[in-house]
Amino acid sequence: MPDAFRVLLVNDSETVTEMLSWLLGSAGIEIETAGDGLKGVRAAFRHVPDLVVMSTRLARLDGIQACRLLKADPATRDVPVILLTSEDAWADRLHAARAGADRCLLRDVSPEAALPAVRECLAGKAPRPEGGADPGVAPPDDIEILSRVNGVLEETLFEASLLNEIAHVGCEVDDFEATARELFHLLREISPAEAMGAVFSDGVYSEGVSVFPDEAGDPFRAEVRRRTERLRDEAGVPFAPDRVVWTGLRGGFRGSDGVAPGSLLPRSVCTVRAGEMVKGIMAVYSGIEGAPLGGAATKETLLRQAFMVLENAWLYRQIARISVTDGLTGLTNVRHFREQAQREHSRARRHNDPYTVLMMDVDHFKKINDVYGHPVGDTVLREMAAIFREAVRLTDLPARYGGEEFVVFLPRTRLPEAAIVGERIREAVERKVFAGPSPMIRCTVSVGIADYLPGTEGTEKTVIERADQALYSAKRGGRNRVVCNPAKEAR
Repeated sequence: MPDAFRVLLVNDSETVTEMLSWLLGSAGIEIETAGDGLKGVRAAFRHVPDLVVMSTRLARLDGIQACRLLKADPATRDVPVILLTSEDAWADRLHAARAGADRCLLRDVSPEAALPAVRECLAGKAPRPEGGADPGVAPPDDIEILSRVNGVLEETLFEASLLNEIAHVGCEVDDFEATARELFHLLREISPAEAMGAVFSDGVYSEGVSVFPDEAGDPFRAEVRRRTERLRDEAGVPFAPDRVVWTGLRGGFRGSDGVAPGSLLPRSVCTVRAGEMVKGIMAVYSGIEGAPLGGAATKETLLRQAFMVLENAWLYRQIARISVTDGLTGLTNVRHFREQAQREHSRARRHNDPYTVLMMDVDHFKKINDVYGHPVGDTVLREMAAIFREAVRLTDLPARYGGEEFVVFLPRTRLPEAAIVGERIREAVERKVFAGPSPMIRCTVSVGIADYLPGTEGTEKTVIERADQALYSAKRGGRNRVVCNPAKEAR
Protein backbone atom coordinates (compact mmCIF):
# COMPACT_ATOMS: atom_id res chain seq x y z
CA MET A 1 0.00 0.00 0.00
CA PRO A 2 1.49 3.42 -0.94
CA ASP A 3 3.14 5.53 1.78
CA ALA A 4 1.12 8.60 0.73
CA PHE A 5 -2.18 7.33 2.17
CA ARG A 6 -3.21 9.37 5.22
CA VAL A 7 -5.62 8.10 7.86
CA LEU A 8 -7.16 10.32 10.56
CA LEU A 9 -7.73 8.47 13.87
CA VAL A 10 -10.26 10.17 16.17
CA ASN A 11 -10.47 8.42 19.53
CA ASP A 12 -10.43 9.40 23.20
CA SER A 13 -8.79 6.12 24.27
CA GLU A 14 -5.00 6.26 24.23
CA THR A 15 -4.84 2.45 24.20
CA VAL A 16 -7.02 2.10 21.10
CA THR A 17 -5.24 5.00 19.38
CA GLU A 18 -1.79 3.52 20.04
CA MET A 19 -2.86 0.06 18.84
CA LEU A 20 -4.37 1.35 15.60
CA SER A 21 -1.50 3.78 15.00
CA TRP A 22 1.02 0.95 15.33
CA LEU A 23 -1.06 -1.38 13.15
CA LEU A 24 -1.61 1.12 10.32
CA GLY A 25 1.85 2.62 10.59
CA SER A 26 3.32 -0.87 10.15
CA ALA A 27 1.39 -1.07 6.88
CA GLY A 28 3.05 2.11 5.61
CA ILE A 29 0.13 4.47 6.25
CA GLU A 30 0.63 8.02 7.52
CA ILE A 31 -1.36 8.62 10.72
CA GLU A 32 -2.88 11.77 12.21
CA THR A 33 -4.73 11.62 15.54
CA ALA A 34 -7.34 13.69 17.35
CA GLY A 35 -8.73 13.20 20.85
CA ASP A 36 -12.32 14.42 20.45
CA GLY A 37 -14.95 15.03 17.77
CA LEU A 38 -14.40 18.76 17.31
CA LYS A 39 -10.63 18.34 16.92
CA GLY A 40 -11.24 15.50 14.50
CA VAL A 41 -13.52 17.59 12.27
CA ARG A 42 -11.09 20.51 12.30
CA ALA A 43 -8.25 18.17 11.34
CA ALA A 44 -10.30 16.68 8.50
CA PHE A 45 -11.12 20.13 7.05
CA ARG A 46 -7.56 21.41 7.55
CA HIS A 47 -5.88 18.44 5.84
CA VAL A 48 -8.40 16.18 4.04
CA PRO A 49 -7.42 12.56 4.75
CA ASP A 50 -7.89 9.43 2.65
CA LEU A 51 -9.81 7.70 5.47
CA VAL A 52 -11.28 8.59 8.86
CA VAL A 53 -11.43 5.99 11.64
CA MET A 54 -13.50 7.41 14.48
CA SER A 55 -15.19 6.29 17.68
CA THR A 56 -18.91 6.91 18.02
CA ARG A 57 -18.61 8.00 21.67
CA LEU A 58 -16.45 11.14 21.79
CA ALA A 59 -16.28 14.23 23.96
CA ARG A 60 -17.81 17.54 22.74
CA LEU A 61 -19.03 16.06 19.44
CA ASP A 62 -19.88 12.38 19.03
CA GLY A 63 -18.62 10.40 16.06
CA ILE A 64 -22.04 9.94 14.45
CA GLN A 65 -22.66 13.69 14.29
CA ALA A 66 -19.11 14.26 13.06
CA CYS A 67 -19.58 11.61 10.36
CA ARG A 68 -22.87 13.17 9.27
CA LEU A 69 -21.15 16.58 8.97
CA LEU A 70 -18.20 15.21 6.98
CA LYS A 71 -20.53 13.39 4.58
CA ALA A 72 -22.58 16.57 4.06
CA ASP A 73 -19.63 18.82 3.19
CA PRO A 74 -18.46 18.83 -0.48
CA ALA A 75 -14.78 18.84 0.60
CA THR A 76 -15.03 15.64 2.64
CA ARG A 77 -18.16 13.81 1.45
CA ASP A 78 -16.10 11.26 -0.55
CA VAL A 79 -13.76 10.41 2.32
CA PRO A 80 -14.56 6.89 3.66
CA VAL A 81 -15.46 6.78 7.35
CA ILE A 82 -15.11 3.77 9.65
CA LEU A 83 -16.98 4.16 12.94
CA LEU A 84 -15.99 2.19 16.05
CA THR A 85 -18.79 1.20 18.44
CA SER A 86 -18.96 -0.68 21.72
CA GLU A 87 -20.32 -4.23 21.67
CA ASP A 88 -23.62 -3.33 23.36
CA ALA A 89 -24.31 -0.20 21.27
CA TRP A 90 -26.70 -1.72 18.74
CA ALA A 91 -28.45 1.60 18.12
CA ASP A 92 -25.10 3.21 17.26
CA ARG A 93 -24.70 0.88 14.30
CA LEU A 94 -28.08 1.87 12.91
CA HIS A 95 -27.33 5.58 13.40
CA ALA A 96 -23.87 5.09 11.87
CA ALA A 97 -25.37 3.63 8.71
CA ARG A 98 -27.91 6.46 8.49
CA ALA A 99 -25.10 9.01 8.97
CA GLY A 100 -23.30 7.64 5.91
CA ALA A 101 -20.52 5.60 7.55
CA ASP A 102 -18.85 3.21 5.12
CA ARG A 103 -18.06 0.56 7.74
CA CYS A 104 -18.91 -0.05 11.40
CA LEU A 105 -16.48 -2.04 13.60
CA LEU A 106 -16.29 -2.87 17.29
CA ARG A 107 -14.16 -0.46 19.32
CA ASP A 108 -11.93 -3.29 20.57
CA VAL A 109 -11.55 -4.67 17.06
CA SER A 110 -8.70 -7.13 16.56
CA PRO A 111 -5.83 -6.25 14.20
CA GLU A 112 -6.88 -9.17 12.00
CA ALA A 113 -10.26 -7.51 11.39
CA ALA A 114 -9.20 -3.84 11.39
CA LEU A 115 -6.52 -3.91 8.68
CA PRO A 116 -8.69 -5.67 6.02
CA ALA A 117 -11.48 -3.14 6.65
CA VAL A 118 -9.02 -0.25 6.14
CA ARG A 119 -7.60 -1.83 2.98
CA GLU A 120 -11.15 -2.35 1.65
CA CYS A 121 -12.05 1.32 2.18
CA LEU A 122 -8.83 2.48 0.49
CA ALA A 123 -9.07 0.02 -2.40
CA GLY A 124 -9.11 1.76 -5.76
CA LYS A 125 -8.39 5.19 -4.25
CA ALA A 126 -5.50 7.34 -5.38
CA PRO A 127 -3.57 8.97 -2.52
CA ARG A 128 -4.63 12.57 -1.97
CA PRO A 129 -2.10 15.26 -2.94
CA GLU A 130 -0.47 17.26 -0.21
CA GLY A 131 -2.59 20.04 1.17
CA GLY A 132 -6.11 20.23 2.41
CA ALA A 133 -8.09 23.38 3.01
CA ASP A 134 -7.45 26.50 0.98
CA PRO A 135 -4.23 27.97 2.47
CA GLY A 136 -5.96 31.35 2.70
CA VAL A 137 -8.94 29.95 4.63
CA ALA A 138 -8.61 28.99 8.29
CA PRO A 139 -10.27 25.73 9.42
CA PRO A 140 -13.65 26.31 11.11
CA ASP A 141 -13.58 26.98 14.85
CA ASP A 142 -15.65 25.05 17.39
CA ILE A 143 -18.66 27.39 17.21
CA GLU A 144 -18.81 27.19 13.41
CA ILE A 145 -18.50 23.38 13.48
CA LEU A 146 -21.34 23.09 15.99
CA SER A 147 -23.42 25.49 13.88
CA ARG A 148 -22.84 23.32 10.81
CA VAL A 149 -23.78 20.21 12.78
CA ASN A 150 -27.04 21.87 13.82
CA GLY A 151 -27.72 22.78 10.20
CA VAL A 152 -27.17 19.20 9.04
CA LEU A 153 -29.36 17.89 11.86
CA GLU A 154 -32.14 20.34 10.96
CA GLU A 155 -31.99 19.28 7.32
CA THR A 156 -32.04 15.61 8.33
CA LEU A 157 -35.01 16.19 10.63
CA PHE A 158 -36.81 18.13 7.91
CA GLU A 159 -36.18 15.35 5.41
CA ALA A 160 -37.44 12.76 7.91
CA SER A 161 -40.57 14.85 8.47
CA LEU A 162 -41.19 15.05 4.74
CA LEU A 163 -40.67 11.29 4.37
CA ASN A 164 -43.24 10.83 7.11
CA GLU A 165 -45.68 13.14 5.29
CA ILE A 166 -45.18 11.16 2.07
CA ALA A 167 -45.85 7.90 3.90
CA HIS A 168 -48.94 9.51 5.46
CA VAL A 169 -50.31 10.24 1.97
CA GLY A 170 -49.93 6.55 1.15
CA CYS A 171 -51.91 5.57 4.25
CA GLU A 172 -54.68 8.12 3.89
CA VAL A 173 -55.22 8.31 0.09
CA ASP A 174 -55.89 5.16 -1.95
CA ASP A 175 -56.93 6.76 -5.25
CA PHE A 176 -54.10 6.85 -7.80
CA GLU A 177 -54.86 10.29 -9.24
CA ALA A 178 -55.48 11.92 -5.86
CA THR A 179 -52.25 10.36 -4.54
CA ALA A 180 -50.26 11.81 -7.46
CA ARG A 181 -51.66 15.29 -6.80
CA GLU A 182 -51.01 15.13 -3.04
CA LEU A 183 -47.43 13.93 -3.47
CA PHE A 184 -46.58 16.67 -5.95
CA HIS A 185 -48.10 19.30 -3.66
CA LEU A 186 -45.72 18.10 -0.93
CA LEU A 187 -42.67 18.19 -3.19
CA ARG A 188 -43.40 21.65 -4.59
CA GLU A 189 -44.02 23.15 -1.16
CA ILE A 190 -40.27 23.41 -0.60
CA SER A 191 -38.72 23.36 -4.07
CA PRO A 192 -39.64 25.26 -7.27
CA ALA A 193 -41.51 22.91 -9.60
CA GLU A 194 -44.23 23.35 -12.19
CA ALA A 195 -44.76 19.72 -13.18
CA MET A 196 -44.13 16.14 -12.19
CA GLY A 197 -43.84 13.06 -14.37
CA ALA A 198 -43.64 9.38 -13.48
CA VAL A 199 -43.71 6.06 -15.32
CA PHE A 200 -44.57 2.68 -13.79
CA SER A 201 -44.13 -0.78 -15.26
CA ASP A 202 -44.92 -4.28 -14.06
CA GLY A 203 -43.08 -5.83 -17.00
CA VAL A 204 -46.26 -6.16 -19.08
CA TYR A 205 -48.34 -3.02 -18.59
CA SER A 206 -46.89 0.46 -18.31
CA GLU A 207 -48.48 3.75 -17.38
CA GLY A 208 -47.22 7.29 -17.35
CA VAL A 209 -48.69 10.08 -15.26
CA SER A 210 -48.03 13.81 -15.29
CA VAL A 211 -49.23 16.55 -12.95
CA PHE A 212 -49.29 20.12 -14.21
CA PRO A 213 -50.84 23.52 -13.36
CA ASP A 214 -54.54 24.00 -14.02
CA GLU A 215 -54.00 26.66 -16.70
CA ALA A 216 -51.27 24.70 -18.54
CA GLY A 217 -51.92 24.53 -22.28
CA ASP A 218 -51.47 21.61 -24.64
CA PRO A 219 -47.83 22.48 -25.55
CA PHE A 220 -46.88 22.55 -21.84
CA ARG A 221 -48.56 19.20 -21.17
CA ALA A 222 -47.04 17.65 -24.28
CA GLU A 223 -43.56 18.81 -23.24
CA VAL A 224 -43.89 17.22 -19.79
CA ARG A 225 -44.96 13.94 -21.37
CA ARG A 226 -42.23 14.08 -24.04
CA ARG A 227 -39.48 14.69 -21.50
CA THR A 228 -40.78 11.98 -19.18
CA GLU A 229 -40.96 9.46 -22.03
CA ARG A 230 -37.40 10.36 -22.99
CA LEU A 231 -36.27 9.71 -19.40
CA ARG A 232 -38.21 6.43 -19.48
CA ASP A 233 -36.37 5.32 -22.60
CA GLU A 234 -32.98 6.39 -21.23
CA ALA A 235 -33.61 4.46 -18.00
CA GLY A 236 -34.71 1.33 -19.89
CA VAL A 237 -38.16 1.01 -18.34
CA PRO A 238 -39.75 -2.06 -20.01
CA PHE A 239 -42.98 -1.43 -21.90
CA ALA A 240 -44.99 -2.73 -24.85
CA PRO A 241 -46.28 0.08 -27.14
CA ASP A 242 -49.77 -1.46 -27.28
CA ARG A 243 -49.99 -1.75 -23.48
CA VAL A 244 -49.07 1.79 -22.49
CA VAL A 245 -51.48 4.41 -21.19
CA TRP A 246 -50.90 7.99 -20.08
CA THR A 247 -52.77 9.96 -17.45
CA GLY A 248 -52.52 13.75 -17.40
CA LEU A 249 -53.76 15.47 -14.24
CA ARG A 250 -54.56 19.06 -13.38
CA GLY A 251 -52.73 19.67 -10.13
CA GLY A 252 -55.15 22.11 -8.54
CA PHE A 253 -52.67 25.02 -8.59
CA ARG A 254 -51.46 27.80 -10.87
CA GLY A 255 -47.87 28.11 -11.96
CA SER A 256 -47.26 27.83 -15.69
CA ASP A 257 -47.71 31.56 -16.40
CA GLY A 258 -44.65 32.82 -18.22
CA VAL A 259 -43.02 29.36 -18.37
CA ALA A 260 -42.29 28.38 -21.96
CA PRO A 261 -42.61 24.62 -22.56
CA GLY A 262 -39.10 24.56 -24.07
CA SER A 263 -37.61 25.92 -20.83
CA LEU A 264 -38.86 23.03 -18.69
CA LEU A 265 -35.98 21.02 -17.26
CA PRO A 266 -35.94 17.97 -14.98
CA ARG A 267 -34.67 19.34 -11.66
CA SER A 268 -34.36 15.90 -10.12
CA VAL A 269 -34.82 12.38 -11.48
CA CYS A 270 -35.08 9.08 -9.64
CA THR A 271 -34.81 5.68 -11.36
CA VAL A 272 -36.20 2.80 -9.28
CA ARG A 273 -34.99 -0.76 -9.80
CA ALA A 274 -35.91 -4.16 -8.42
CA GLY A 275 -32.94 -6.41 -9.09
CA GLU A 276 -32.26 -6.36 -12.83
CA MET A 277 -35.64 -4.84 -13.73
CA VAL A 278 -36.25 -1.10 -13.91
CA LYS A 279 -39.62 -0.51 -12.25
CA GLY A 280 -40.00 3.10 -13.28
CA ILE A 281 -38.87 6.69 -12.98
CA MET A 282 -40.04 9.87 -11.30
CA ALA A 283 -39.02 13.43 -12.16
CA VAL A 284 -39.92 16.97 -11.15
CA TYR A 285 -39.65 19.82 -13.66
CA SER A 286 -39.20 23.55 -13.45
CA GLY A 287 -38.99 26.26 -16.06
CA ILE A 288 -38.03 28.99 -13.61
CA GLU A 289 -34.70 30.48 -14.63
CA GLY A 290 -32.07 29.87 -11.98
CA ALA A 291 -34.17 27.36 -10.03
CA PRO A 292 -31.89 25.19 -7.86
CA LEU A 293 -31.08 21.71 -9.11
CA GLY A 294 -31.33 20.14 -5.71
CA GLY A 295 -32.65 20.92 -2.28
CA ALA A 296 -34.18 18.69 0.36
CA ALA A 297 -37.38 18.14 -1.59
CA THR A 298 -35.68 16.74 -4.65
CA LYS A 299 -33.22 14.38 -3.03
CA GLU A 300 -33.35 10.91 -4.49
CA THR A 301 -34.49 9.39 -1.20
CA LEU A 302 -37.59 11.60 -1.18
CA LEU A 303 -38.42 10.93 -4.82
CA ARG A 304 -37.89 7.21 -4.26
CA GLN A 305 -40.28 7.24 -1.30
CA ALA A 306 -42.84 9.22 -3.31
CA PHE A 307 -42.47 6.77 -6.20
CA MET A 308 -43.10 3.79 -3.91
CA VAL A 309 -46.23 5.39 -2.43
CA LEU A 310 -47.59 6.26 -5.86
CA GLU A 311 -46.62 2.85 -7.24
CA ASN A 312 -48.64 1.14 -4.50
CA ALA A 313 -51.71 3.15 -5.53
CA TRP A 314 -51.02 2.27 -9.18
CA LEU A 315 -50.63 -1.44 -8.45
CA TYR A 316 -53.85 -1.42 -6.44
CA ARG A 317 -55.62 0.13 -9.42
CA GLN A 318 -53.94 -2.36 -11.76
CA ILE A 319 -55.27 -5.27 -9.69
CA ALA A 320 -58.74 -3.75 -9.77
CA ARG A 321 -58.46 -3.24 -13.53
CA ILE A 322 -57.18 -6.73 -14.24
CA SER A 323 -60.02 -8.29 -12.29
CA VAL A 324 -62.58 -6.63 -14.59
CA THR A 325 -60.59 -6.39 -17.84
CA ASP A 326 -60.16 -8.73 -20.77
CA GLY A 327 -56.44 -9.40 -21.08
CA LEU A 328 -56.29 -9.36 -24.88
CA THR A 329 -58.40 -6.34 -25.82
CA GLY A 330 -58.34 -4.22 -22.66
CA LEU A 331 -62.13 -3.99 -22.72
CA THR A 332 -64.34 -4.97 -19.80
CA ASN A 333 -64.58 -8.73 -19.38
CA VAL A 334 -67.91 -10.56 -19.61
CA ARG A 335 -68.24 -11.21 -15.86
CA HIS A 336 -67.93 -7.52 -14.99
CA PHE A 337 -70.19 -6.56 -17.90
CA ARG A 338 -72.97 -8.79 -16.58
CA GLU A 339 -72.61 -7.29 -13.09
CA GLN A 340 -72.72 -3.75 -14.45
CA ALA A 341 -75.64 -4.54 -16.76
CA GLN A 342 -77.60 -5.87 -13.80
CA ARG A 343 -76.93 -2.68 -11.81
CA GLU A 344 -77.82 -0.48 -14.78
CA HIS A 345 -81.07 -2.39 -15.35
CA SER A 346 -82.09 -1.82 -11.71
CA ARG A 347 -81.21 1.86 -12.00
CA ALA A 348 -83.16 2.19 -15.29
CA ARG A 349 -86.27 0.64 -13.73
CA ARG A 350 -85.99 2.88 -10.68
CA HIS A 351 -85.64 6.09 -12.74
CA ASN A 352 -87.81 5.06 -15.71
CA ASP A 353 -84.87 5.33 -18.13
CA PRO A 354 -84.42 3.43 -21.40
CA TYR A 355 -81.23 1.65 -22.42
CA THR A 356 -79.97 -0.44 -25.34
CA VAL A 357 -77.55 -3.31 -25.85
CA LEU A 358 -75.42 -3.85 -29.00
CA MET A 359 -74.12 -7.34 -29.77
CA MET A 360 -71.38 -7.52 -32.44
CA ASP A 361 -69.60 -10.42 -34.09
CA VAL A 362 -66.59 -10.28 -36.45
CA ASP A 363 -67.65 -11.85 -39.75
CA HIS A 364 -65.66 -14.89 -40.96
CA PHE A 365 -63.13 -14.48 -38.15
CA LYS A 366 -62.23 -18.19 -38.19
CA LYS A 367 -60.86 -17.72 -41.70
CA ILE A 368 -58.45 -15.04 -40.44
CA ASN A 369 -57.08 -17.41 -37.80
CA ASP A 370 -56.84 -20.29 -40.27
CA VAL A 371 -55.07 -18.28 -43.00
CA TYR A 372 -52.87 -15.87 -41.02
CA GLY A 373 -52.58 -17.56 -37.63
CA HIS A 374 -53.83 -16.73 -34.15
CA PRO A 375 -51.27 -13.93 -33.41
CA VAL A 376 -52.65 -11.97 -36.38
CA GLY A 377 -56.17 -12.78 -35.23
CA ASP A 378 -55.35 -11.40 -31.80
CA THR A 379 -54.06 -8.18 -33.39
CA VAL A 380 -57.32 -7.83 -35.33
CA LEU A 381 -59.33 -8.24 -32.12
CA ARG A 382 -57.25 -5.59 -30.31
CA GLU A 383 -57.68 -3.11 -33.15
CA MET A 384 -61.38 -3.96 -33.34
CA ALA A 385 -61.72 -3.19 -29.63
CA ALA A 386 -60.07 0.19 -30.22
CA ILE A 387 -62.74 1.01 -32.83
CA PHE A 388 -65.54 0.11 -30.42
CA ARG A 389 -63.97 2.17 -27.65
CA GLU A 390 -63.62 5.19 -29.93
CA ALA A 391 -67.18 4.96 -31.27
CA VAL A 392 -69.02 5.12 -27.93
CA ARG A 393 -69.39 7.63 -25.10
CA LEU A 394 -67.43 7.58 -21.85
CA THR A 395 -70.64 6.61 -20.06
CA ASP A 396 -71.15 3.55 -22.31
CA LEU A 397 -69.70 0.13 -21.47
CA PRO A 398 -68.00 -1.84 -24.28
CA ALA A 399 -66.92 -5.39 -23.41
CA ARG A 400 -65.56 -8.54 -24.96
CA TYR A 401 -68.35 -11.09 -24.69
CA GLY A 402 -66.32 -14.10 -25.82
CA GLY A 403 -64.15 -15.13 -28.77
CA GLU A 404 -64.79 -12.64 -31.58
CA GLU A 405 -68.06 -11.43 -30.06
CA PHE A 406 -68.41 -8.01 -28.42
CA VAL A 407 -71.17 -6.17 -26.58
CA VAL A 408 -71.86 -2.53 -25.68
CA PHE A 409 -74.27 -1.28 -23.01
CA LEU A 410 -75.71 2.17 -23.83
CA PRO A 411 -77.48 3.69 -20.79
CA ARG A 412 -80.29 6.24 -21.28
CA THR A 413 -80.35 5.54 -25.02
CA ARG A 414 -83.34 4.69 -27.20
CA LEU A 415 -83.28 2.37 -30.19
CA PRO A 416 -82.96 5.02 -32.97
CA GLU A 417 -79.88 6.57 -31.34
CA ALA A 418 -78.39 3.12 -30.74
CA ALA A 419 -78.97 2.20 -34.40
CA ILE A 420 -76.88 5.24 -35.40
CA VAL A 421 -74.06 4.05 -33.10
CA GLY A 422 -74.29 0.53 -34.53
CA GLU A 423 -74.08 1.83 -38.08
CA ARG A 424 -71.15 4.06 -37.17
CA ILE A 425 -69.29 1.06 -35.78
CA ARG A 426 -70.12 -1.09 -38.83
CA GLU A 427 -68.84 1.57 -41.23
CA ALA A 428 -65.67 2.20 -39.20
CA VAL A 429 -64.80 -1.50 -39.26
CA GLU A 430 -65.53 -1.76 -42.97
CA ARG A 431 -63.16 1.17 -43.72
CA LYS A 432 -60.39 -0.07 -41.41
CA VAL A 433 -57.28 -1.74 -42.85
CA PHE A 434 -56.06 -4.03 -40.10
CA ALA A 435 -52.40 -4.68 -39.38
CA GLY A 436 -51.22 -7.96 -40.81
CA PRO A 437 -49.11 -9.56 -43.52
CA SER A 438 -49.52 -8.50 -47.13
CA PRO A 439 -52.20 -8.21 -48.39
CA MET A 440 -53.57 -6.08 -45.57
CA ILE A 441 -56.61 -7.49 -43.83
CA ARG A 442 -60.12 -6.08 -44.07
CA CYS A 443 -63.04 -7.19 -41.89
CA THR A 444 -66.72 -6.56 -41.35
CA VAL A 445 -69.00 -6.95 -38.36
CA SER A 446 -72.62 -7.89 -37.90
CA VAL A 447 -74.53 -5.93 -35.27
CA GLY A 448 -77.68 -6.81 -33.33
CA ILE A 449 -79.46 -4.24 -31.17
CA ALA A 450 -82.19 -4.56 -28.55
CA ASP A 451 -83.61 -1.95 -26.22
CA TYR A 452 -85.29 -1.70 -22.84
CA LEU A 453 -88.24 0.63 -22.34
CA PRO A 454 -89.57 1.69 -18.93
CA GLY A 455 -92.39 -0.55 -17.75
CA THR A 456 -91.57 -3.54 -20.00
CA GLU A 457 -91.19 -7.03 -18.59
CA GLY A 458 -87.94 -8.95 -18.22
CA THR A 459 -84.43 -8.33 -16.95
CA GLU A 460 -81.14 -7.27 -18.50
CA LYS A 461 -80.66 -10.90 -19.52
CA THR A 462 -83.84 -10.65 -21.58
CA VAL A 463 -82.50 -7.60 -23.42
CA ILE A 464 -79.14 -9.29 -24.07
CA GLU A 465 -80.93 -12.38 -25.43
CA ARG A 466 -82.99 -10.22 -27.82
CA ALA A 467 -79.82 -8.44 -28.98
CA ASP A 468 -78.23 -11.84 -29.60
CA GLN A 469 -81.27 -12.88 -31.65
CA ALA A 470 -80.93 -9.69 -33.71
CA LEU A 471 -77.24 -10.48 -34.25
CA TYR A 472 -78.17 -13.95 -35.47
CA SER A 473 -80.63 -12.37 -37.91
CA ALA A 474 -77.89 -10.04 -39.20
CA LYS A 475 -75.61 -13.03 -39.77
CA ARG A 476 -78.32 -14.99 -41.49
CA GLY A 477 -79.25 -11.97 -43.61
CA GLY A 478 -75.84 -11.71 -45.25
CA ARG A 479 -73.56 -10.23 -42.53
CA ASN A 480 -72.03 -6.72 -42.43
CA ARG A 481 -75.34 -5.20 -41.40
CA VAL A 482 -77.26 -3.81 -38.41
CA VAL A 483 -80.50 -5.46 -37.25
CA CYS A 484 -82.71 -4.09 -34.46
CA ASN A 485 -85.04 -6.05 -32.20
CA PRO A 486 -87.29 -3.43 -30.57
CA ALA A 487 -88.95 -3.93 -27.22
CA LYS A 488 -92.71 -4.19 -27.10
CA GLU A 489 -94.28 -1.02 -25.74
CA ALA A 490 -95.92 -1.41 -22.34
CA ARG A 491 -99.67 -0.95 -22.46
